Amino acid sequence: MLACLYPWAAMATTLQQAMDIASGKHPQLRMAEQALEAARADLTEQSAYAYNPQLSLEPQRRKRNGGGTSNDYYITLSQGVELGGKQGYRQQSAQANVDAVGQRAKATYLRLQTEAARAFVDLYYAQKTLLLRQQQRDVLHQVSQAVKQQLVVGESSQLDANLASSAYTAALNAAVVAQQALTQARMTYASALGQAQSSSELVLPQLATDWQAPPDAYEVALASRPDLASMRAQRVVSNAQAELAGAQQIPDITISAMSGREAGDQLVKLGVSVPFPVFNNHKGAYRAALARADQVKTGLAWAEQQLRMSVKAALTNHHEAMQALAGMTNADEAARSTLTLARQAYDAGELDLEELVVHIRQSLDARLTVVEIMQQAWLARIGLAEVLGHPEYILQGSK
Repeated sequence: MLACLYPWAAMATTLQQAMDIASGKHPQLRMAEQALEAARADLTEQSAYAYNPQLSLEPQRRKRNGGGTSNDYYITLSQGVELGGKQGYRQQSAQANVDAVGQRAKATYLRLQTEAARAFVDLYYAQKTLLLRQQQRDVLHQVSQAVKQQLVVGESSQLDANLASSAYTAALNAAVVAQQALTQARMTYASALGQAQSSSELVLPQLATDWQAPPDAYEVALASRPDLASMRAQRVVSNAQAELAGAQQIPDITISAMSGREAGDQLVKLGVSVPFPVFNNHKGAYRAALARADQVKTGLAWAEQQLRMSVKAALTNHHEAMQALAGMTNADEAARSTLTLARQAYDAGELDLEELVVHIRQSLDARLTVVEIMQQAWLARIGLAEVLGHPEYILQGSK
């Protein structure tokens, strides 16, 4: 039914599909495209001349003192003239605004891709976490039931029964919390893709630990980040607005030509109207425009400085996450083996119940640690690709 209402609402099962859907038909992307269209329309408006010619016709019927009447008329054509290059500054500002809005649309595209990738990874590992919590719940439930049966026949103590029941209750609560986290992850994932629901079958490739970021990472980010490009275009906008505000201090003139007849005489008149900036000379607007231009310039410099720190932090996080991922060889298999050996030792009487519960929890903690390491490795890769402005880096080197 959803596919009929929203043909683009395909169910993404891979990370690449999720990124493609988010960056293809997401409502936020359409909003960015609409903002770009509005900016282009404004460019058309600002490129036009500010004043249209005006034509006025004034017919007049006059009674003469000596008797009789006179039919007079006046036809006036006037045209405002912009001085100080105002039209050029408006056009320059509007063109730079088109560039800024276009770069913001690209920034939205990048953000949607990275948000979709991050939500995909979070959902994938939320499913893994829930599965492990459910397995722990089921194992401890079996242990609790077995201890209760042993208590009935006198082969176990009430203390052991209470311990097994307490461990099962804690595992049951952890499974409920994991289910709630999975539900939230599904909602976040569906929102990241701009859809009403999400797929439950997700496939995530293996992340290669030997992939390296470009050696000139900061320069790559500086040249690639669309949000910085948008700020540079916004600086051009603010500078043009400051120039326009300065030009506004030069008053525009109006040239007029009049032709008419009065009392039988033909009249022709040329005139120039010049306003005097006595009460409002626009100096305040000019100072405000200069301050805003300085503010944009300062903001751009600060953003570039922050980018350097962000690139350094992202590279460090990625390096450490890849090292952790490379160092967990066979950790999951070892945790599985620990659980199997612990149950065998308990059945053989080599472990008491408390030791068995400890081993079960340690085995689960080890497997959850493996899941967390893999998740953090993916999130570090996504974060690095986002900082560098290259979402294609997310899947480079994956298997």
